[in-house]
Amino acid sequence: MKFKNLLLCTCVLLFVSCQKGYEQEYETFSEFDKRNARNKDWFPKIIFNDATNLKNISYLESLSAFGKFTFENSHVYDSIFATKTSIRIDLFKEKMLLNANSRPDWFINIDSAGIKDNEVIEDEKFYILKNNKSKTIYFVLSQ
Repeated sequence: MKFKNLLLCTCVLLFVSCQKGYEQEYETFSEFDKRNARNKDWFPKIIFNDATNLKNISYLESLSAFGKFTFENSHVYDSIFATKTSIRIDLFKEKMLLNANSRPDWFINIDSAGIKDNEVIEDEKFYILKNNKSKTIYFVLSQ
């Protein structure tokens, strides 16, 4: 009986802790680069050494994540976006709205963001928006 109670309490604690999301925040690329591969999997692979202010919040129960980072070298990210197939900003918004209740306050507000300043691609399991004006990349992981 004690084992069942312990197992039940453990399951409830795991469920509640996963509901809040797992937050990651790094000031520089070098801080981010020191993390283990499992933590990095919640970020797209397009992050280079000029990235700063990296943020991410991920949720295990829905296998979703929201994230962003800023960059300096526009040419690197311009070339990445040029080699990928562009997608409509509406698709990015649709993926974002699938988990709208989990969207952090620091994430882009698509409705107020100008379409002309944004480019969107899909890369593996991520939907990635590059805001050329603010030199910020936002991404959504959505299964």
